[in-house]
Amino acid sequence: MGASITAVGEDARGATAPDPTAMLATLLGLAEPDSLVSRLTLQLARDIIEGRVEPGETVNSLELSKRFDTSRTPVREALFALEREGLLEIQARRRPRVVARSARQVAEIYGLRAELHALLAQAVAARIDPAGLDQIRGDLAALRAAVESADVDAYFWRNVAFHNRVAVLADNSTTKRMLDSLGLQVLRLRHLTMSLPGRMQVGLHDHERLVLAFEQGDVGLAGALSRSLVLNALRTLQALPAKDFASGY
Repeated sequence: MGASITAVGEDARGATAPDPTAMLATLLGLAEPDSLVSRLTLQLARDIIEGRVEPGETVNSLELSKRFDTSRTPVREALFALEREGLLEIQARRRPRVVARSARQVAEIYGLRAELHALLAQAVAARIDPAGLDQIRGDLAALRAAVESADVDAYFWRNVAFHNRVAVLADNSTTKRMLDSLGLQVLRLRHLTMSLPGRMQVGLHDHERLVLAFEQGDVGLAGALSRSLVLNALRTLQALPAKDFASGY
């Protein structure tokens, strides 16, 4: 997996705007993001994550080959790549299907993510230098700009970029790889919670407190805040009506 965030300029407020496709390529560990297989993989992954393809919905490889004007071989490679990352399930003689996770599985993944995020945040608070603080403040400014423009997709990908930055600054490649793999499995759910009324504003406030903990070198507070960010998102999911709760998975 890559260890850097690719950005594509600045928005109107001067905040760095990450490229969602480049960010997702990093999380998926795609060595050649411009190849046909990678482009197929990235587009389908974004369709799943951003809710254009629902959990349990099947994926038609023939339609994909027509959409991208290619043979079915690169389509199959892309589908297998997403299966490896836990976004699709593929069974013999059946169409690939978007993974639908149980409430218990989601709670387990979020619980583990909470502890890993806390571990990385503690490491950052203990070691961050002025250059790292400047990077984190830039990511926070990007989050704030997305909230001010009420752009859910921009906020979501800037949130992903913020936490990838924390993982890079923590300089713990093993934990980052684990977190990236777990995170891919619930990116759809993170997008869902951030799209709910008021959630972007609450999330921005919590990230502002986390950045302050980094600035003050408060290891304990940074870990607690990072853990609570994940667990609060889980509680938000669990509070959804049953029909919405199920569709989000």
